[in-house]
Amino acid sequence: MTTFARYLWLLVAAIALPAWVHWPYVVGEIDLASVEIMTSTRFLFELALSTSFGFVLLVLPWSLWLRRRQRRRGVLPRDTWIAATATTLATLLGLHSNMTMYAPFYGNTWALWEPTFELFLPHALSVLAILALTIALEAIGAQRALRAGVSAAVSSGRS
Repeated sequence: MTTFARYLWLLVAAIALPAWVHWPYVVGEIDLASVEIMTSTRFLFELALSTSFGFVLLVLPWSLWLRRRQRRRGVLPRDTWIAATATTLATLLGLHSNMTMYAPFYGNTWALWEPTFELFLPHALSVLAILALTIALEAIGAQRALRAGVSAAVSSGRS
């Protein structure tokens, strides 16, 4: 997958599930931090912003490094695992942060790890399905890149 495709997938994957889970409890309620009513636009913007931070921290550096490495050496099979690992970790980080950051809307007596156990782990099957789809999309992108690299090598006369 290209870096832009990874970013779009990360936005879709890390926003859809948390928005579906938290929408009825967060949108229209008063945000105690800013003492304003949480609008749907602001809610989706906050989800997208935190997901973008995960992308910038995890996916973008690896994507740029892989692109540089592939220009020098060509596409290698282990590049698939590196890209899939970085994208999967960014998706997991985005899902976890987006699922747990709205804990204050459910009350203000949360212990340190309680949002993870109460808001993130109950949706573990959905999270695992999203992570499996992320790995599958990375594998499909890697197959295409390998085929393009092999066909380019054959057309240029290298074997």
